[in-house]
Amino acid sequence: MDTFDNPLVFNGDYAIVQLLSAILQVFMIISTPVVIFFLIYAGFMYVTGRGNPEKIKAASRALLYGIIGGVVILGSMAIVKIVDNIVSNF
Repeated sequence: MDTFDNPLVFNGDYAIVQLLSAILQVFMIISTPVVIFFLIYAGFMYVTGRGNPEKIKAASRALLYGIIGGVVILGSMAIVKIVDNIVSNF
């Protein structure tokens, strides 16, 4: 019986995992400062809001978006690790 070669292997390594990892590293370098900026911006909005409910609501929204962005970044790292484990054990 003939066997099939794994199409994801390139020179003994898993090319798709390497590609995803490289893309994720670039994404992390770009997105981490953006998330930090949003968190600082939300704090600035809280301070300058001075009890104004509309400004506090906008600051809360900016903080929420910053936290969601951080969670998405961490989630993308986890997804790449899961794909790496699945592909390398396949």
